[in-house]
Amino acid sequence: MSAVMKLRFFLSFLILILTTPAETKTAPPVTSFLPKFEALIHQAMQQKKVPGLAVAIVMDGKVIFMKGFGVREVGRPEPVDTHTVFQIGSASKAITSVLVAILNRDKILNLDHPVEIIPKVTVRHILSHTTGIPSPGFNALIERGVPAVDVYKKVETTAPDGLPGENFAYHNVVYSLIGEIIKRQSGLSFEDTLQTRLFKPLHMTETSSTWDGFISRPNRVSVHTFSKDKEKKGKKRKTSNNQVHALKAPYRQDYANFPAAGGCSSSLHDMALLLAAILGAYPDVVCPRDLDAFIQPLVHTPDQWQRTLAHRDRITETHYGLGWRTMTFGGHHLVFHGGWIRGITSLISFIPEKRVGIVILQNAEGGLPFALSMQFYDWILDLPPKQWIK
Repeated sequence: MSAVMKLRFFLSFLILILTTPAETKTAPPVTSFLPKFEALIHQAMQQKKVPGLAVAIVMDGKVIFMKGFGVREVGRPEPVDTHTVFQIGSASKAITSVLVAILNRDKILNLDHPVEIIPKVTVRHILSHTTGIPSPGFNALIERGVPAVDVYKKVETTAPDGLPGENFAYHNVVYSLIGEIIKRQSGLSFEDTLQTRLFKPLHMTETSSTWDGFISRPNRVSVHTFSKDKEKKGKKRKTSNNQVHALKAPYRQDYANFPAAGGCSSSLHDMALLLAAILGAYPDVVCPRDLDAFIQPLVHTPDQWQRTLAHRDRITETHYGLGWRTMTFGGHHLVFHGGWIRGITSLISFIPEKRVGIVILQNAEGGLPFALSMQFYDWILDLPPKQWIK
C-alpha cells in the first residue's frame, strides 16, 4: 500500500470515529420501576410499622402511578385510598408559593411588595425565610394556641438579628404573613383566593386551608405516633427495640391558625393534580415558566444540610428558594417541600429537568416519605445502588 493510500485509509478511519455517535447510557423508563417500587412500599411500611401511606408519581404532566396503602387508622379496616384527606403540614408552603406565583404573574401581588410590620422586608424575603426575624420561640406560641393576631404583634416587636436577605431562618409564623398580605391585595380571604385561583381551576375539590375543611371530611386519616413496648425485668423496664407500634394521636389544630405556612389538608388525588400542573399539565392555571424563579436555589439551608449529612454521596448542596427547598441530588436540581405535624409526614418533590415528581402522604411520623422518594430518584437517574430504607 502506497503512502498516499495509507493516508487516505487513516483519514477515512478517523472521520468514521469522529462522526459515529458515542454510545450513551440512558436510564430505563420510569414505568419499568413501578412494580419494584410498589413492592418496596409494602415492605417498608411493614418494616416501619406505618399504618397508612398514599403515593403518586407524575411524569410529563401525567399521573402514571397513584395508589393508597394501608389503613386510615390503626386497628380499623377503612383503607387509605387516593381520595383520603391528610393534613400536609409545611408542604402547605409549597401550595402558597404556587399561589403567589399566579398572583405575581397577574400583577396582584409583587414579590417586592413591602411587609408593613417588618421594616425593609418584602414578600420575597418572607418566601425565602430571610426576613432577619429570629425564629426560636414562635412555634411554641403556635402550639400554646396563642391567637394569630397576638403572635403577629410579637413579630412586630421582635428585633431582627440581621439584614433582610442575608441569612436563612425557617419561620412558620413569618411565612404565614403571606396569607394576610394576599387577603389585603386580592380582597378575598386566603382560603377563598386559593379556591378561586388554584383549587377550583385544577379541580382540587378535596383540598382546603381551613380546619373545618379538614375535619369535616369523612374520608380522612387519623394521625399516629410510635411507641415501644416495654417488658418488666425486676423493678426496671427494659425497652424491646423490635416491638414498635403505631398509636393514634390527637389531631394538632393549632397550625391551622397559620394556614399559609402549615394549615392545608389535601388528598393524594389533589396533590397529584397540583404536581401535574407544576410540571406543565395546566399552563393556563400554573405556568412552569412563572414558577421558575420560585424553585431556584437562593439561600443556603444549614438545617437541611445537617439532616442530609449521611447522604453526601448523593446530596451535595441544599438551599431554599421562594417557598420551596432545593438540593443538588446526584448532580441534578431537585425541588421539594416536606411537612410534619404531630402524627403526619408529607413530601412533594420533582426534578424540573426530567419533568418527573412524586408525592407521598403518611399518617404517621417518620422519614419514610423522604427515603422512598430518594430511592425512586436513584432508580430513575440510574445512580449507583444505595440503601435508603434502613
